Amino acid sequence: MTIVGGVVAGAAAGSAVYASAARSAGRVPAAGMCEIACAVIGAVATSAGTPLAVLAFAVLGWWSVGLATVDILVRRLPNVLTLGGGVAVLSVASITGHGSAALAGAALMTAPMLVVHLVAPRSLGAGDVKLAVALGGAAAVAGARAWLVAALLPSVLTVLAAAVLGVVHRRVPRPDPAPPGVPHGPSMCAAAMLGLCLES
Repeated sequence: MTIVGGVVAGAAAGSAVYASAARSAGRVPAAGMCEIACAVIGAVATSAGTPLAVLAFAVLGWWSVGLATVDILVRRLPNVLTLGGGVAVLSVASITGHGSAALAGAALMTAPMLVVHLVAPRSLGAGDVKLAVALGGAAAVAGARAWLVAALLPSVLTVLAAAVLGVVHRRVPRPDPAPPGVPHGPSMCAAAMLGLCLES
């Protein structure tokens, strides 16, 4: 019943995420994708341990789904979500006694990305740098293994996504193509959530 509750709560959250992403992007996401992703996260969250851990995992996951959806649609990560998420993660970590770990994790993940952005802005957007604050902080609180996965895996996932999408688009031309390039935000979110799963 606990997993069923997580699925139901996730599907409900997914509807809100869908509406929020559509409003932020000015485009409509694929039907059902937000709801399915959030339902899966809700189910996985039920194994996170304490009620606070379950809630934190679920909210972070649903937030990640919204960000990834907007990034896929318009190649942009809204400041209200990235900066708001960073403040929320660091604040909660501080309140629960993990402020130092979260701050260190956020700084260590953000600093190299900021350097890359300043040197080659087209290769890494400012939104990705801001996103690293929340994801780096949350992963560091979970543990060293979670942080390493969140820091190292996104580049691999983005390269793989670019290769797969390149093949698909050559074989199946899209009448309404998405903006050029492959968004990095979804890979960052997926890697962070995977890292958290490995620590739970």
